[in-house]
Amino acid sequence: MRKKTIGALLMFSTTVFMGFYTYLLFFSNKQLQEVTLKITIYSLVLIFTASLFLIGYGFFKTPTITPQEVREKIKNIDTGSGRPKEQ
Repeated sequence: MRKKTIGALLMFSTTVFMGFYTYLLFFSNKQLQEVTLKITIYSLVLIFTASLFLIGYGFFKTPTITPQEVREKIKNIDTGSGRPKEQ
């Protein structure tokens, strides 16, 4: 029951928002249309650049595995130990 209520609320609020946004974009005065469009474009660019930033941050923080480490792990798995040998 709670799931259906949340779903109905989301559908209703989305429909109301799209109606309000359509009004602002097409039926309001020119100055308000311009501001609405600027805010929309800015939001989309902000979301896009933030996504690229997070991808770059993930690449930056992920440790690289050298080919030698990979060979050692494969060798240990092939010998059956499954773990790197203690030195």
